[in-house]
Amino acid sequence: MVSHVKKTGGIVATIDIELKKKIKENGGSVLSLANDKIILEPSKT
Repeated sequence: MVSHVKKTGGIVATIDIELKKKIKENGGSVLSLANDKIILEPSKT
């Protein structure tokens, strides 16, 4: 999944902390849930 995001970018839905970190470091954004709300976390680049 990380290699695909690295090549093409995109948004991944997950609550896995390590996966979220890797996705954002490789140019992808993350959708996650917090307090019954959907949160969009943009990439770090």
